[in-house]
Amino acid sequence: MPHNQCSLDSIYSYRRYWYHASTTLKDKHIRLIPWDEVNGFNRGGTEPQGKRICVSPSVEQCLTAIPYYLGAVFTIYRTKTPVKASCPIDVYDAKVTQEGWITEPTIFIKLGVLKFKDVETKLGIDDVIEEAASFADIKTSRKVLKWWRNARIKSLIKKA
Repeated sequence: MPHNQCSLDSIYSYRRYWYHASTTLKDKHIRLIPWDEVNGFNRGGTEPQGKRICVSPSVEQCLTAIPYYLGAVFTIYRTKTPVKASCPIDVYDAKVTQEGWITEPTIFIKLGVLKFKDVETKLGIDDVIEEAASFADIKTSRKVLKWWRNARIKSLIKKA
């Protein structure tokens, strides 16, 4: 039986801005259509089937929720207007990433581009932290989210 761990007074109960990170999208404004597990990226094998757009309430949480490679370049999007997202079902790190699922076509605006090389240069390090999404370990997810928050990446998102 699918497990949903969200309360009625959670962030999923009201409209808000949601963020989405992509290595493939580049447009300034984009209408995203929910994709199923065949077309969608970064779906865990245990996640339920269904069409959705995966989002998080912050850029740092987006990066924690998805697999990435060192040297990645992400286009960062935000919903154009506040919208509701549903609570995810059977996503192991949802308590950390606060991932939400938007199930209707939604307009997103491009906030800018985040290059991992810029993060590395700013922090004076060789590589950003290794991604957590492939490990299915909540402790690793917490560690990665803390790292991204401490990196203060918002200043490194190059405006669109």
